[in-house]
Amino acid sequence: MVTENFIMLSDEAPASGTRKPVMQGIGAGRYEYRVWPQDAPPAVALLQQFWPLVGAERRTDLYFLTDQSPVKLVKLRAGNRLEVKRRDHDLGPLQHWTHQAYPEFPLSRPALRALAGALGLTRLLPEAGQSAGHLVASLGNAVPAILPMTVNKSRLRFRVGSSRAEICRVTIAGWSRLTLAVEESDPDSALATLDALHLGHLPNRSYGDVLCRRQLAAEPSPLTSYPVN
Repeated sequence: MVTENFIMLSDEAPASGTRKPVMQGIGAGRYEYRVWPQDAPPAVALLQQFWPLVGAERRTDLYFLTDQSPVKLVKLRAGNRLEVKRRDHDLGPLQHWTHQAYPEFPLSRPALRALAGALGLTRLLPEAGQSAGHLVASLGNAVPAILPMTVNKSRLRFRVGSSRAEICRVTIAGWSRLTLAVEESDPDSALATLDALHLGHLPNRSYGDVLCRRQLAAEPSPLTSYPVN
């Protein structure tokens, strides 16, 4: 029997390693396809029945939404580790994203300048780099173009070969929705996976797309969402 009620494992501690002065390297990127169905599609049953489960977690991320979030998304992973994702091109129904992780707090001055650029700001005050709390406090009402949004995630992760998939329950300020995603470095393999899971007919919307839509539904703001080709 397939169920949407998941028992989650505890969060993993951030990996430790040699700190780098600005950011850890930009990955080669991957093709992503994420859907937010009203009802559970057949892919939920297919993943739970036929794909090996490789991990589960419950996590709270803090996204910093701007009018560029559908193509450049900044977040605090688990509330303490900065990450930036950039969408550079689409291939059919697939979106291609590159990922960049920042070093742990406190941030160096070059890292703080890079973060300001990712948020569309000319600069951030030096104290913003001391901790995640300092960063959130430094934005506050002083930067109305940036909206922090807390997103709770309860996620199951599956893998077959190089293809990764997830079933995730997302909760934002009382609003909750199931989301499914496929990630793959090879676009042909990703498209084959979509066919196997019967997902290709649903619109591909990233976290940036959906979170900006949620904000627009809550109150008028300059946030916009647009496709990239």
